[in-house]
Parts: sequence; C-alpha cells; structure tokens
Amino acid sequence: MIFRLLRLILIAIVAVAAQPSPGAMAQAIGQGSTQLIADQTKAIQDLTAKTDGLEKKLSAPDQDDAGLVDIRLQLEDISRAALNSALAFRSRLNDINARIQVLGPPPAQGQPPEPAIVANERAALTAEKAEINAVVAGAQNLSIRISGLVDRIATLRSQLFRSVLTKRYELSDALSPQAFSDAHDQFTGLYKAVASWLTFALKFKFQAMLAATLMALALAAVLLIGGRRLFGRIFEADASVEEPSYLSRLSVAFWSTLLPTVALGAFLASTVFFFNYYNVLRGDIGEFLNALLSVVAVAFCVNRLTNAALEPRLPNWRLIP
Repeated sequence: MIFRLLRLILIAIVAVAAQPSPGAMAQAIGQGSTQLIADQTKAIQDLTAKTDGLEKKLSAPDQDDAGLVDIRLQLEDISRAALNSALAFRSRLNDINARIQVLGPPPAQGQPPEPAIVANERAALTAEKAEINAVVAGAQNLSIRISGLVDRIATLRSQLFRSVLTKRYELSDALSPQAFSDAHDQFTGLYKAVASWLTFALKFKFQAMLAATLMALALAAVLLIGGRRLFGRIFEADASVEEPSYLSRLSVAFWSTLLPTVALGAFLASTVFFFNYYNVLRGDIGEFLNALLSVVAVAFCVNRLTNAALEPRLPNWRLIP
C-alpha cells in the first residue's frame, strides 16, 4: 500500500515537471518572433532605400512621361511589398493579444502582487508587441510616403502634358521672306510643268486623252447606273417612312456611300490606267495626278459618309439622332 502511494506521488511529480511553464513557452515563441521582426525590419529598410532612389529620379530634369510611368509602377510594387511586411505580423499580434488577455491586467494598488513569472511574461509580450508595432508603423509610413510620390508623379505628368501642348515654337523662319520666295518658286515650277504637259497632250495626244476619259466615264456610269438599278430600294431613303428602323437607316447610309465612292474610284483609277496605256502621262505629272486623285477620292468618300450619317434633308433617316 505504501509503495503504491509512493509510486503515484512520483508519477504526479514527473508529470508536473514535464509540463513547460508559461514563461518558457512565451520565451520560445518570442525567439521566433525576434527573427521575424529582424527579417521584416531589413525588408522595410531595403524598400525605403529603393524609394529614396526613385524619389531622386523624379527630380531629374530630363524625365519624360514613359519614365514617370515606370517609376510609378515600381513605387506601387514597393507599396504592396510594404503592406505584405506589415501583414506578416498579423498572426503573431493575435497570439500576443490573446495571451495578454488570458494573463489579465496587473493587480491594482493595494492588492496582493502577482507571481513574478506572470509579470515577466506580460512585460515580455508588451515589449515584443511594441517592437512589432514599430515595424508595422514603418511600413505604414512608407506606404503613405509612396502615395505622396504617386500623387506627385500625377502632377508632373499633367504639367508635362500641358507644357507639350503649350510649347512655343519659333515661327519666324517659317514666315520669313525666304519661305514665301521658295513657295512661289515651287508653285511656279508646278504651273510650268502642268502647263507644258497639258499643251503637249492637247496638241499630240488629244484623241488618246478623249478616248481614255470616255472609257473611264463609261465604266463609272455602268457601275453607278447598274448599282442604282440593283440596289435602288436600299440606296435611297424613303421620305414616306416616318420611323425607319436602325437597320434600314444603316443600310441606306452604307450603300449610298459605297456605290458612288466605288463609281468615282473606278473612274479615277481607269483614267490613270488609260492615260498610262496611251502614254499620255509623264513621270512627274503621273505622281502629281495620282496624289491629287487620291485626295479627291478620300474627300468624296468622307463627304458622302457625313451626309449619309447626318441626312440633313430627312432627319428621321439620320444615323446620329
């Protein structure tokens, strides 16, 4: 009986001795947190150094818009990294707050003192929490600083854009007498070239010019008249329809723009082709005529499209209300 009692007492002593004390547990956890604090402090310092370098770049006088955009993207990456550093302490702060709540507040004045191990653990947790809060505050300050730099970049980009729009250029050379003299010489040369070619063509290539022009007109007439006969119903707007559907308005606008433009393009292209076929055009006149006819075709197409979309004669057929 006595031996059994002694054995139970021995087992109880061993079990109590095997349990770690709260102070030892807090110390072990605190050592892991110390490494985390050191790592995140180093990370915040590196991010701050990068931010300092980018801030110096903002003061460079030759900074362009692309460079400002690149700096902003780098600052946004740094801000996200700083936020991640602050979030790394969330779990540990929750553990510290929970442990401090378990320990309870220190005894008030006049009450019996608490055990030293509890007071030491509370002090260690409070000190650790203060260190973590200092690192988190550094990350928050860095994020606020980056937000200010991003706003500064937006202001710099706006100023750069306005400076480009309102930049003054020296126009004295463009409006100088020499410029007017050169322009007069160019127009005179163009007039002489066209006049000499036209005189030659009318004297020696009149029949070829007439034949080429008539064939081009015939081709354009076939396209235009044939197109009107084939697509007459969808080519012209019906004034009797008060509320046409959008598809009908779109169809009329499309065909009324396409067919005349194709007919004009066929006429101009065939004119150039037949003029070249009958050797009516010279090299320099051919280049000028090609450019002129291209401008005429584009202007005609834009005019037809504008009239078809706005339809000043029939407001109910407008594509744009």
